[in-house]
Amino acid sequence: LGDIALPYDTTPPLKPGFYFDSSNPVSSAIVNGWDESFRTYDEKGRDTPWLVTGDTRTGVPFIVNHLPEQKLVRRWLPTNIPGEKEAVILDFAFPSDGVHRGDRPIYLILHGLNGGSNEGYVRDFVARRRAEGSTVAILVTRGLMDSPILGANIVLFPRTSDVASAARALRKAAGPGQTVAGVGYSMGAIVLANYVARSGQGCDLDAAVSLSGALDTRVQLDFKHSTRFWQPFLAKTLRETMTGKFMDQIRGRLTPEQVIEVEEAASIVDLDRSLFVRYHGFNDIIHYYSELGAMGDWVSFDGGANNAGRISNVTVPLLTVNSLDDPIGDPRCIRDPAKVAKTGMGYVFVLLTKKGGHVGWPLGMNPSTEGWRWMSDVASSFVESVNRVRHAQSMTST
Repeated sequence: LGDIALPYDTTPPLKPGFYFDSSNPVSSAIVNGWDESFRTYDEKGRDTPWLVTGDTRTGVPFIVNHLPEQKLVRRWLPTNIPGEKEAVILDFAFPSDGVHRGDRPIYLILHGLNGGSNEGYVRDFVARRRAEGSTVAILVTRGLMDSPILGANIVLFPRTSDVASAARALRKAAGPGQTVAGVGYSMGAIVLANYVARSGQGCDLDAAVSLSGALDTRVQLDFKHSTRFWQPFLAKTLRETMTGKFMDQIRGRLTPEQVIEVEEAASIVDLDRSLFVRYHGFNDIIHYYSELGAMGDWVSFDGGANNAGRISNVTVPLLTVNSLDDPIGDPRCIRDPAKVAKTGMGYVFVLLTKKGGHVGWPLGMNPSTEGWRWMSDVASSFVESVNRVRHAQSMTST
């Protein structure tokens, strides 16, 4: 497996590091209270030295990591789109002692493209947070796992209303001052960041963490390594899900010739273009991707919020974690991390590691003993710091 050449052709060149707006006192307080060891990966002795490419750092953890299945309680959450009668799955994992604690953060998890509640890294996060006394809710993408779709509103990743419904439900269930945080992986990270940016002041989360999610998915069109090597595997699973469960809906909107193109889609880009763009009425693939990412409407960092786009609307701490050797999601989606961190109110935090792969970041000589600990802990430690700052602010105001 060949690695991806670095640095990427970006202006300025992408460099590993941690970027935030130090002029925002809340952001500074979060960083000051966040143990730096949790956000450090590239130091010698931490990673898995015999995994030498982004491809292997991505693939091997899925082969060697085996996490126990977690006890989940399933609930169905009605969607809030007027006129439709649909519901999405919220799978709850309660603390190990069975007692929900009002002093611990509540987590809303968004899984990957073809995943669900039983994805390995989701199990890893759930097990660690349950042991700490937190309640975790996993939002399953509508139509995935064993969830039906009765009407025509099938899977649409730019749709953020399902996330909004889940966040609002958790906000209502949370105790006074209790922190509600979102954590997204891969496609779930893309959707989560897009929700936070689009909702602005109406965001029902107190913090969010995007792991291996693209802020601007338009750059994926030029990421040949992803398109040729990884996307065929991902597209096959999603294509079979869509045509296997929702062929009646698809045939209701697409011509027979277009259905054949869907069935022959060889990559995620091909599937997006042949199915999701046409089915949901987007003008073209650029239009679709411009609605999908939190920076999909970004033009430049000059000219204020209008050119920076909806990323300027972020009003809660949003941490995005990406690796420069990610073989699936193009790291160029960050554009200029230093300037991204200073958009809007200064609540975007960008962590770029040199190595790690895509939702990988394996640890030690035998990564199976650590699972996805680095990824789970970088997310929770950030949320814990946000939680401490929020409580300190509450006590000061009181």
